[in-house]
Amino acid sequence: MLHRLALLAGFVSALNVTTAVAQSWKPEKPVEMIVGVAAGGSVDIHARLVQKLWQGVVPVPVNVVNRPSAGSAVAWNYMNQHPGDGHFISLTSNSIVINSILGQNPLNYTDITPLCQLVNEYIALSVKADSPYKTVQDLVAALKKDPESVRFGLATSLGNPNHIAIALMARAAGVDPKKLRVAVFTASPQAMTGVLGGHLDVVASNASGPQVYVQSGTMRTLVVAAPKRLGGGLATVPTFKEHKMDIVSGFWRGAIGPKGLKPEQVAYWEEQFAKAAQSPEWKAEMEKGQLEQTFMRAAESRKFLEAESKEYRAILTDLGPAKTAQ
Repeated sequence: MLHRLALLAGFVSALNVTTAVAQSWKPEKPVEMIVGVAAGGSVDIHARLVQKLWQGVVPVPVNVVNRPSAGSAVAWNYMNQHPGDGHFISLTSNSIVINSILGQNPLNYTDITPLCQLVNEYIALSVKADSPYKTVQDLVAALKKDPESVRFGLATSLGNPNHIAIALMARAAGVDPKKLRVAVFTASPQAMTGVLGGHLDVVASNASGPQVYVQSGTMRTLVVAAPKRLGGGLATVPTFKEHKMDIVSGFWRGAIGPKGLKPEQVAYWEEQFAKAAQSPEWKAEMEKGQLEQTFMRAAESRKFLEAESKEYRAILTDLGPAKTAQ
């Protein structure tokens, strides 16, 4: 009992210290929350939810600024042009470690200031409702016959979890992932439009993204790259594992600031994101989108990014560039 009380006292003490540090700094001018995808993309949706939850909590306006291009590299390099300035923050994804591994951006997680990790969302492959691909096995059969016959669409860069999911599927089918035809967009809704218009065959995206089209009867989701079936409207969608393919791939979302942020600035934003992540509105969005909440504070987030960098370096060693879909 005394041991438990001591642990509780230590936790409360640490919490009080964090809160005190956070209270020693607060933003004094409008804040830019920089997003590396176009409006309507998953990261953008999360950013705008955070913006809404912070109204009346953060003492200054928080503006979502979209700077899509180069797998979010444009956004993060812009943010990093303001070293030590806590008025510039960004939501991030796996691309913060993947881009540097692929040589697409010299900036990586060691060049910025981690603030927290927020959620994880798994990848799904979806097709037009009248597509000849009724199951993922149909898709695999088509790839085996002619890997260039299937046109994939994804956002926002090659080598990201969307690309990894389809590349691992190709490999499981005995197909060279480098032969895949892939069109890259600045946000997943653009790739979905390509599928609906018949210009693409398959969109690889976050699992919740296409569901509005699935519910309207214009698209179908074939498979999810999750360790087990998701719930809600995705409960009937099988996993790759159910098709004897050991494929798990997903996007995580976190928050970062520019290099050189002071501890009190980091603590302030940690607290604001922690409050948002505990709100009923945030939890409802997580449930609606079948998202896995994975909140971590700054120190734990940095360790997480280090581990992810090592894992992705191993995965991406032999995944070369794909052919551009025409």
